[in-house]
Amino acid sequence: MSQVSKWAGPLTVILLVASLAALGYYQFIYMPIANAEVEVPQEWLEPPEESIIEIIIGSVNQDQEENYVPREITVKLGINNRVIWKNIDTIIHTVSADSGAEEEFEEEAGRANFLDPDGGEFSFTFTMPGEYFYHCEPHPWMRGTVIVLEPEA
Repeated sequence: MSQVSKWAGPLTVILLVASLAALGYYQFIYMPIANAEVEVPQEWLEPPEESIIEIIIGSVNQDQEENYVPREITVKLGINNRVIWKNIDTIIHTVSADSGAEEEFEEEAGRANFLDPDGGEFSFTFTMPGEYFYHCEPHPWMRGTVIVLEPEA
């Protein structure tokens, strides 16, 4: 009997046990953690106040310094984290998330194209702290930032 055939049976068993252990870890430990949904408090989903950002008249003018007003806004989760962009300009604009933004904001803001002139709106309720950068697709000089803070303990 050769050395290879002498170890073939035990090595097969060891390999099988190791494979099953790895599969069990992946299925019962890794996947539940990776797929766990983040619990978002109800007060974050329905804040008592809204924050308004206006796209003002003349924003299409590249020399105009104010476009999204305010250009940078700070909101607090559970207080005023629902942001509404209102287009009061006379032409179409967008609220498009910069690449690398939090996935849900990037997805929703991508669908916001286009905000109709004279009153078109887009709203988004932020549920994660961080800085969110956005711009207008047809007018890339129009840029803004939403800073989302955790509620005070």
